[in-house]
Amino acid sequence: MVDARHPEAGAIEPGRSVTALANPAVSGITRLSATDTVRARIALAIELGLMVVGEQLPSDREVAAALGVSEITARRALKSLADEGVLQRKRGRSGGTFVAEPGASVSVASITAYLADAADVHRLIDERVLLECALVHHAALGISSAQLDELEATVAQAAAAQSWSDYHVADERFHLGVAAASGLDWALPQYGAVLHGLYRYFLPYPVTYLHGVNREHARLVAALREHDPIAAVAIIRQHVAVLHDSMFVGLAAGDPRS
Repeated sequence: MVDARHPEAGAIEPGRSVTALANPAVSGITRLSATDTVRARIALAIELGLMVVGEQLPSDREVAAALGVSEITARRALKSLADEGVLQRKRGRSGGTFVAEPGASVSVASITAYLADAADVHRLIDERVLLECALVHHAALGISSAQLDELEATVAQAAAAQSWSDYHVADERFHLGVAAASGLDWALPQYGAVLHGLYRYFLPYPVTYLHGVNREHARLVAALREHDPIAAVAIIRQHVAVLHDSMFVGLAAGDPRS
């Protein structure tokens, strides 16, 4: 899904300090309720500058789908953030949910759970690199025209996404489609578990930035269409490995690799 390879795609500052989030009082997101995971992800995205003051969030339904929770859970989480001043909920024709004034997000203590899981996130990224490189290699050797056309349609869907929630749907569809094209059906459950394990940690990103990421999806499809496993593996390896820097584990730490 996201990385820092396209500086023109959005203002992401890997070196920003998030010392206010460093309290280790919470150990791991598994200790969070579903509501608190939504609160943490939205608040951390704001703290890292991935969402800006005045930015409108997608609908409650779309937030729920993108973050893997029920609509009721998403609504409850967003309302609580609004009650604390992190978000603002407006009614009427021009209503919706918006990022409020900066500073309030540091009061959301549950975001420390994400920082506490940094080692697990790095491990999941490494596992994904290993699995996805193998799957892409095999896909390049045997992918069908119909599968290529489907991947190109998914790239177009991602390019047309108007929000990070819309993009997430297309991103998941794309990567699972590439994996399925490998023909290694026995590996798909393991890959799916790793992919969705990482998805639990992804944050909202500027959609213009995500469109930049999607251009690498297009490059991968081009390499697959040429049945070039060397080029395809090189593209996917960089595409995934850079998550060490571009996910919150890199952005929050100011990792010099960023």
